[in-house]
Amino acid sequence: MKKLQGQCLQVLALMLLSFSLVAAEWRLEKDEGGIQVFTRIVDGSDYRAFRGETIINAELNQLMAVLDDTEGFVHWMFKCKSPKLLYKASLLDRYQYLINDFPWPAADRELILRNEISQDPISRITTVKLTGVGVDALPVKAKEAMPPNTDAVRVEEVQGFFELSPLSDTQTKVVFQLHLNPVGSLPSGLVNAMIVDNPFETLKALRKRAALAEYANFNPF
Repeated sequence: MKKLQGQCLQVLALMLLSFSLVAAEWRLEKDEGGIQVFTRIVDGSDYRAFRGETIINAELNQLMAVLDDTEGFVHWMFKCKSPKLLYKASLLDRYQYLINDFPWPAADRELILRNEISQDPISRITTVKLTGVGVDALPVKAKEAMPPNTDAVRVEEVQGFFELSPLSDTQTKVVFQLHLNPVGSLPSGLVNAMIVDNPFETLKALRKRAALAEYANFNPF
């Protein structure tokens, strides 16, 4: 009997493990114009994470130049308003502020993001890690640069990244992944239905933005 109980527990554990692995898989939501968008369940959250992937006809450093231009986010980052560079600690570490325009009657959301940049020396794959930061955790110079208080709701639970993988001198694979807790009483179903547009429209606009002459000849490394 004990042996049978042990076998049953093992089977149950395997079933639970299989379920958790399936739940964590990325689900393809949109595949259009060379852009793929996936979403995934996140443990402990009602809100799904999103992941967008595409290949852009631009050299790696052209894309890095676009990401370095905080004020230019309004031209390509989905529903982005009032972007501001708060403080650049170094070429590889900076703090940015922005507001996401949410549809009425929901209040807009404001984010403070720390960008930590790293690059694999062999593959040259470059990662821009995005982390939500509270005001109290900001460096002094970043605090001093904070905009005046707004009616937007502050979002601090943010984790994500841009990953840039050079394919050639003229092409780069871009992955944009993000998960956040928008705070407040927003229905998770509404938010989860909206998040497919974010990476799709962002990557679509990034293609056009990266082609501008002003982003040529940039070398952060």
